[in-house]
Amino acid sequence: MNKRIEQILEELNGKKVGIFCDDANLFYAQKRYGWRVDFKKLREFIGKYCNICFINYYVAIPAVDDEPFIKTENFLSKIDSFVAIKRKPIKYISEKKKANVDVEIVLDVARVIDGLDVVIIMSGDSDFLELKNYVIKDKGKQIIFMGYKENMAWELILCKHIFLNKIKEEIILK
Repeated sequence: MNKRIEQILEELNGKKVGIFCDDANLFYAQKRYGWRVDFKKLREFIGKYCNICFINYYVAIPAVDDEPFIKTENFLSKIDSFVAIKRKPIKYISEKKKANVDVEIVLDVARVIDGLDVVIIMSGDSDFLELKNYVIKDKGKQIIFMGYKENMAWELILCKHIFLNKIKEEIILK
């Protein structure tokens, strides 16, 4: 872990933090880069620096008869004691699947922001850039983006961020 990340984490001392995880963004990055986040380890690691109020994990759920359903449910059963799972059914439109949870994340941040000091968004999706403006400018709170280095939008890299790759040894699922 480098000094910049250590400084970001130390600034969390004594603060109430909510973590919002975008499964779609994390899933494809995990698949591409060959390692997953262990949410128990993540909770313990980040929890050394702050008061984690919750970790919300937003996931689009396939239909029961869709091939990925069983794998999705198996994965969720492994993490559900460390995170609150927020489910949204996948929409099937003709041959395409639509599975975006960004709006749900943004709305939940807006609903709970007054009870938090810091929001952590686990996603590299640039769609969350406007959320940063709301959290910082409108609410006077802090926001940190966490994601895989190779999967984080350049706009988010310009914000306060932590590359999961840089804390991999602390949070990797083995």
